[in-house]
Amino acid sequence: MKKTLFALAAVSAFAGTAQAQSSVTVYGLLDVGYLVTKGTEGRATSAATSTAAGYVNGGNLSTSAINSSNLATSRLGFRGTEDLGGGNRAGFVAEIGLTPTSNGFSGSGNSVSTPMGSTYVNNSAVLDSRQMFASLGRKGLGEIRIGRQYTPVHEVVCANNAGQCNAVAGDMIYSGANSSATLSTANKANDSYQIRASNSVRLSTENITGFQAAALYSSNLRQNDNPGVTATSGTTTNAQGSTDYRMMGLNAAFTGVKSLNISAAWQQTNLLRQNAIVQTSGTDGTNTVLGSSLFALTPSTQGAVDGKQVDVFGNVSYDFGVAKVALQSISLAVSNYGVQTLKRTANQVSVSAPITPTVSTFASFGMGKRSVWSSAGVLTRERDFSGFQVGSTYSLSKRTALYGIYGQATQKADTIGQIDFKDQQYALGLRHTF
Repeated sequence: MKKTLFALAAVSAFAGTAQAQSSVTVYGLLDVGYLVTKGTEGRATSAATSTAAGYVNGGNLSTSAINSSNLATSRLGFRGTEDLGGGNRAGFVAEIGLTPTSNGFSGSGNSVSTPMGSTYVNNSAVLDSRQMFASLGRKGLGEIRIGRQYTPVHEVVCANNAGQCNAVAGDMIYSGANSSATLSTANKANDSYQIRASNSVRLSTENITGFQAAALYSSNLRQNDNPGVTATSGTTTNAQGSTDYRMMGLNAAFTGVKSLNISAAWQQTNLLRQNAIVQTSGTDGTNTVLGSSLFALTPSTQGAVDGKQVDVFGNVSYDFGVAKVALQSISLAVSNYGVQTLKRTANQVSVSAPITPTVSTFASFGMGKRSVWSSAGVLTRERDFSGFQVGSTYSLSKRTALYGIYGQATQKADTIGQIDFKDQQYALGLRHTF
């Protein structure tokens, strides 16, 4: 909601240009509550893991704590628009994450990790930039945004997610859910898609008789062709060549028929490393980003590398009035050195329904398969997984709600006969928007 004097003062301190805006909005969300996690490990025992709690086959991990951002990520944002005349407009969004249950202002405050779950880095010493872009738009045509923003797949996933893209285990579609296996190191395989893209340009149309589309392109070229480069370890290496990170994607949605929503998205991330020269000594400790993961640039082995990740999502939903039903499918494919190393596919059905004007519920069930290949193209692992969620929200007002969510995810173990991976989580909390 608009805060007149406070908004102008806050944005003036933040950017120093509030006077130029036709309207400025300060907005945010605080989500605090209680989270219980129970995990069962399904990986083979080894010398490196046999003494670590939760890392023996069948070992259990249990945590409970006052937590934040279980239903929705806590955040603080500034949004401004300026009327340029003639149907043209300019604007900006600057949004950061908040950590209300830690001693830091921003960064990540969720340190929960389960045997199937993504490890949340607890780093409250940095500002978590969720979105940061400037925009130009024209009425009847569309808009262009430049900066850090959501990817095409994430936009349509969260626009159609019954659980509002919460962070509890059990959602087989949403990438941020705490229910992904850590069995493969190939390009952060525990995620089903990349959520945000930096250095990006996004073009979108306006809603034209129920049809709307958007396209995104991101690029970050790093040239390093000088011999005798000093590596981070202090050793000297020969030229590293170029590192070319690119991402492109599209999404489209059709809502022209009452109560019906059909949407789809595709995105591809590429990392090209070219013209590498074999090192003379040492190892270059520099890393580069592909998707949301770091790839080490090792001159002696990098050669001409093509790392590629492709994400595809589809959704069909219909609102019957008493309940909304959605069918969704997502796939992730990763290739390295021109060979496919990972494929993850999942399908999910969800139902959301208002019980009373203040109480709403949702439920989802999904299942899929993860396949892993060696660098020689040999299938090494193939596992089925499944998960479900149930939850409810109780609105105390337009801005404040109580919630409860339970989720569970299961994946087959490394070896036949061993205990399966399992995550169980439930969260109780309070969400307040401003």
